[in-house]
Amino acid sequence: MNAQQDPDQPQNGLGLTSGRQALTSVLVGAVVGWFIVGTLQAVGKPVPVTPWSLALVMGALGAAAWVYSRVLRRQVAESRAALPHESGVRALVLGKTLLMTGAILGGGHLVYVLAFLGSWSVPTPRERVIHGAAAIVASVICGLSGRALERACLVPPGEGPEDEETEPQG
Repeated sequence: MNAQQDPDQPQNGLGLTSGRQALTSVLVGAVVGWFIVGTLQAVGKPVPVTPWSLALVMGALGAAAWVYSRVLRRQVAESRAALPHESGVRALVLGKTLLMTGAILGGGHLVYVLAFLGSWSVPTPRERVIHGAAAIVASVICGLSGRALERACLVPPGEGPEDEETEPQG
């Protein structure tokens, strides 16, 4: 993908995730979170505490994606050419997946935290708020790392293989 093209416009059906798409994912996550918390409370079932493992796994995925985006960016800059198609598509899809997953889980956990923030003095709701806040932070890290991975797939203008063919000879 060439950076001089509009990065938010899909090329051949696959492009970078737009801010609108990310915001929609946050809102969908919030609606699903509201529905789950509301349904459990309405039927008298306890709302589970988000496990620490969720925040740890999301944070680890985000860190790995961030490292991969740095390596990929360096690879693109050093080779002065586009990525092999399979590698580029794989990285773009992974970045998009991490961004959307982080957005959905972050939105859902935002509602989860807000639902129990008023009961801070009670131990179990306090645990829900603390664990949910950790999940929000890890989701943001995951989403931003996914965005960085998507952007690492861009080839700077004038450096792609299609640009080499149009350069003046001589």
